[in-house]
Amino acid sequence: MDGLSLTGDSPAEGLASELEQADRDVEKALLNSFDTPTAMQVILKLVRDANIYMNDRSNAPLAPVEKVAAFVTRLVGILGLDRHAQPPYKGLGWASAGAGTALDPKQAVEPYAAVFARVSQDVRALGVDDAAVESLLSHSPQPEFLALEEAGERDPEKLALPYVRAVSQLRDELRRLASAAPPPESKKALLALSDRIRDYDLTDLGVQLDDQADRPSLVKFVPAARLVAAREEKAALAAERVRQKEEARLAKARAEADKWEKAKVPPGELFRGDARYAEWDADGVPTRLADGGGEVPKSQVKKLRKDWERQKKAHDEWLARGGAGAGPSGS
Repeated sequence: MDGLSLTGDSPAEGLASELEQADRDVEKALLNSFDTPTAMQVILKLVRDANIYMNDRSNAPLAPVEKVAAFVTRLVGILGLDRHAQPPYKGLGWASAGAGTALDPKQAVEPYAAVFARVSQDVRALGVDDAAVESLLSHSPQPEFLALEEAGERDPEKLALPYVRAVSQLRDELRRLASAAPPPESKKALLALSDRIRDYDLTDLGVQLDDQADRPSLVKFVPAARLVAAREEKAALAAERVRQKEEARLAKARAEADKWEKAKVPPGELFRGDARYAEWDADGVPTRLADGGGEVPKSQVKKLRKDWERQKKAHDEWLARGGAGAGPSGS
């Protein structure tokens, strides 16, 4: 498809080479009676290649991935798979429902601009002495937004992206600083603000950040209701884990208290109040059954003796712990 390739005429390697091959394969498929199933298979393979590229490199340049994303975005629009997309199908990702409709760009980005302003103010309040942070704070995303507006862009997500990207970059720097072993209080403040930005400031706007080790976070626009529901579910699960942990702690405490309460009984008194028995030996182990039942069977005596020994051990531990009312062990 003429003009669809985003790699230019220079030789390409790696992901760029895969993109050029995909461009050729898609053109061949569409020229063959508009063979869309084959074209879709090419798209799926290219997406897999892009994912492998990202996963196999800790500091992978994002430019090749953006080219792949733009290529796929345009194809999806051409094939009619994105009902909100409008020619010439430029941009990245699915078009939002508001794309192409009459809207006031400044009004559309107002919530995002407000979040950027608030986050910038809160970052400054941390008193961070860092050149990268200062550089980000000194550069406003407004010029980029104004350029998009001037170019006629009306997709609210694309208009908001400069502000979202600026907030995400600030948060990436907060995470970097927190990983550099600052004083505990500073680290706590950095992580708290980082989490708030991800879980509340951006989530409430329908923006999801996927954190990556040693790489910038990935920005995704997702329906806010879905993100908020996921956040609430996560909070509910965390609260349930806390409840279960506290319940287990209390159960353990009750079992411990019950254990020492039972350990207070001297072994010699363990069976004395049992109405099933009439006589006991010197240790307090039953020897005769009540109501003329005769001697306690040897097998039962053996079991009772083991119970007596366990009680003696527990009672001795209780005494060693300073048990109140220490008296004879009953032996």
